Amino acid sequence: MADTVLQELIAPEIDRQERLEEELERQNRRDAELLRLIGQVRDIFENHFDRTWFSVIIDGLPIDFRTVREIRQMVCLTALYPGEEWQVYQAVLELETFMRTVRRQLLPVLKERLGISWLFPARRVRDRNQFLLRKFVAITFPYNLERLRAATLRLKDGLLSYYPGLSEE
Repeated sequence: MADTVLQELIAPEIDRQERLEEELERQNRRDAELLRLIGQVRDIFENHFDRTWFSVIIDGLPIDFRTVREIRQMVCLTALYPGEEWQVYQAVLELETFMRTVRRQLLPVLKERLGISWLFPARRVRDRNQFLLRKFVAITFPYNLERLRAATLRLKDGLLSYYPGLSEE
């Protein structure tokens, strides 16, 4: 009889502990998934867009320094803490603005900015190696921009699936 009473007293505590452990496990899985998605954006952004050559060709475009700063802060995250989901979401919105600006204002004049266009022979790069390298950049740039867009969309969808209230704020 004493064992039954003791089990009834301990059972709610054990159930509460199990629920707490399940919730912590769910949060860990969520954070790991979001960090994986941020890592995908990081790889693409740092390898193709956060470079000196890119800074030179976007010079003069209406891209706010705050936009690039927020994107850099987001891709540097290695852990998520409560409340940071809003900052990540804001960085995703800034990243969408960044990509929209690059797509509309840089892609049409990319070859001219890289110095490989036949339209302006006086501004063409003379060095054959530089010409080939810049030609390769011009060919792969739209593809890398699309990869960044797709990774950003996956991150945004992941954020909104875990935190649906973000889109309302």
